[in-house]
Amino acid sequence: MTPTTLPILLVTGVLWTLSVDPAWFAQTHTVWTLRKEAIVLSGMLSYVLMAWLMLLANRPAWLERRLGGLDKLYRMHKHAGIAAALLFAAHWLIKLVPKWLAGWGWIAAKPRGGGGGGQAADLVAQLHGPAKHLGEWAIYAMLALVAIALLKRIPYHWFRKVHRLFALAFLVITFHGLVLLPAAMWPTPFGALLALCALAGSVAALRSLAGRIGLKRRHQGTIAAVERLGDDIVALCCNVDAMPHRPGQFAYLRIGNGEPHPFTIVSAGLDPREVRFAIKALGDDTRGMQALRPGQPVVVEGPYGRFDFADEGHGQVWVATGIGITPFLSRLEWLAANGGSRQAVSLFYCGGEPGRDPFAERLVALCRQAGVSLHWIQRGSDGPLTLAKILADNRHASQSTLWYCGAQALGDTLARSWHALGLPERRFRRELFAMR
Repeated sequence: MTPTTLPILLVTGVLWTLSVDPAWFAQTHTVWTLRKEAIVLSGMLSYVLMAWLMLLANRPAWLERRLGGLDKLYRMHKHAGIAAALLFAAHWLIKLVPKWLAGWGWIAAKPRGGGGGGQAADLVAQLHGPAKHLGEWAIYAMLALVAIALLKRIPYHWFRKVHRLFALAFLVITFHGLVLLPAAMWPTPFGALLALCALAGSVAALRSLAGRIGLKRRHQGTIAAVERLGDDIVALCCNVDAMPHRPGQFAYLRIGNGEPHPFTIVSAGLDPREVRFAIKALGDDTRGMQALRPGQPVVVEGPYGRFDFADEGHGQVWVATGIGITPFLSRLEWLAANGGSRQAVSLFYCGGEPGRDPFAERLVALCRQAGVSLHWIQRGSDGPLTLAKILADNRHASQSTLWYCGAQALGDTLARSWHALGLPERRFRRELFAMR
């Protein structure tokens, strides 16, 4: 559970406690009286998380800065989505299981309630049926959408298209919650929370459905040059209207009418009209990008990310594997153009043989110009890279900030070793590029 999910759930639970009639806690309860409040609470817990999801999906710049980058924001989005789905499932089961048990004769049937109050109540009552049925189907849809999002075998472009339906499901569930919240809850902190989430979440959902997410960060351009780097990597140079960016940031690249994909920006930002990418064929869409040609129109949305090499350490250790070298190439280019590094920097690159690696020649030259110490770790012959090897080759590493971009397994291993030594977590920085 990410750092934001638990506080959101705790605040919601506290507001529910403050909003329930105090006499309720002193009553002797049946399954049905407990069920009534459990339905309200579980529904609100899941709904508040969904409103948070909609806000995160809009990629607001102010929130990205506070959460440490868009990659961290998307990790929160993913984990909050899983938690919301589990709570929606619990909400559904709390509603239905007691009915099933009563039908089987295992518990007493639900007592019949009384009628209700006035013309306004009658108008709301008329919406109860549609709200219940639409909400139930929206929950089914939401659970299916979460499952699709987690199935990485589903191609990225289908994932992107289907994922947009979350905004529609949110609006339906908003209608469900607004109609079915007990009237006594509206003049309470709990009712205020529902109103706030409904307003903020609905605005975010409508912006998503209207295609306005990231609109102000989109830059039109064309592919100026294409270079093949080995069999499965293509380097693109795009000319766009001015997009200032810093080393380590990334952007969404859309080719023609295709789906946008996130890629690290390889250029250092020295010319804001030039944006370069290095794209490795990792799936159907990225394999298709290997056939791109100069002159094709592109849309670049960004820049995003806080992998900016700003830290409080006494030096820096960079660790990259494969295509994860791209943010370091942009930083090296910037350092080389600005007089070199003013602090000790060691780069550990896990790549292929130097004579065959597509980045070898440029990497060696940039490290020399930038004053960065390069440690080349060959796959197979040198064995896996460990934190112990890094510390052995760089005696200042434990006082430095470690910046990592590459395979998730190695990143996880290095992070565990870092924490096991008691080194500060703030000095282990990594790019979490798994958007799903």
